[in-house]
Amino acid sequence: MPATDRAGTLADVYAARRALNAKFDPPLFFYAAWAGLFGVFCGSTSVRVQLVAGAVLAGACFAANFWQYRRARFVSPRRIRLFSYRVFVLVCLLSLLAVAIVLALAGVLVAALIRSWSWMAVIPHRGTAAAYLVPFVAFFVPVIATLALPWRLDPYGIDARTMRKTPDQPVALDPMIEPRQAIAVCAMLAATDWIEVGFLAATLRVSQAELRRQTAELVAAQRLDLHVFDGRWWFGLTAVGRAAYRRHLRALQPAPAGPPLAVVVV
Repeated sequence: MPATDRAGTLADVYAARRALNAKFDPPLFFYAAWAGLFGVFCGSTSVRVQLVAGAVLAGACFAANFWQYRRARFVSPRRIRLFSYRVFVLVCLLSLLAVAIVLALAGVLVAALIRSWSWMAVIPHRGTAAAYLVPFVAFFVPVIATLALPWRLDPYGIDARTMRKTPDQPVALDPMIEPRQAIAVCAMLAATDWIEVGFLAATLRVSQAELRRQTAELVAAQRLDLHVFDGRWWFGLTAVGRAAYRRHLRALQPAPAGPPLAVVVV
């Protein structure tokens, strides 16, 4: 790594993890548009509008899943694990809550159509602003929580499942991982086993040649592994690199007053 490259911080780790997540998770605008269409679907008095909104909602869900599937080809295994197991469980519960709300609202709409005398028919067929706002808010609140809470609970992924593949060791700064670009590469690779070189370079917004140059010392020091599979080049953290990155990440965290941290000499 160039000696002039500044030392990486936890902010750089956070930014790298968010950049990788953005490659797989649709932007917030997508969820807002989906929720808005769902509100139109439930609130419109026009059958034609409801049919169009329903078709668009189904098409958007299919497109989002296909988009994620296409990008999953560039990581192995085909998903990223950014957070700890407990955070993962919380996100799943919040997602189930959002699904339950959608099913409940759909049930209300069906009940209103079948039994028009029911008071529930007032909400989906009044055509007022509340008819559009209620489904929007009811669906969007757990979605926002699902997207935001994991980053508050586990912003740096120190206890993520992929990080626990190596035993926990005493904290220590690693000069090979300390540069900003090096720690950003490690932060992305720590979320999975392997990432395709071209995809990793695009996520870091550098060329493949520049990425190779920046990671040459990490590969030589056996922190990173570079190999060919299925006609593509792949990067991955070695066991040594994963353990060193975790120790380095823990060393960057604020710690109580005590003896100075050790520095690994390579």
